[in-house]
Amino acid sequence: MKDMQRARWSAHDVLQMLVNMHAKDYKKSEWARIDAGRRWVPCDVYLTLYDSFTRRRCPNAPSVYLKFSIDEAGDVTILLASCHGST
Repeated sequence: MKDMQRARWSAHDVLQMLVNMHAKDYKKSEWARIDAGRRWVPCDVYLTLYDSFTRRRCPNAPSVYLKFSIDEAGDVTILLASCHGST
């Protein structure tokens, strides 16, 4: 939530990031802790380029990391939506 607030992203922005992802954005799969560390879930990590003004992927946009999980019922849980400046 802190990264979303800092970037001024809404839930709609994060959904747009998911919709605009490409298969080539996939970076890795890993286990992540949720529910204050009480539970582990498998998740996928993607790095995409998202322009929050146009709400589209853009080659010059900042890199955005998305980590999400899909449970047995098909429900998506977004674990991380984070924007990092280039180093």
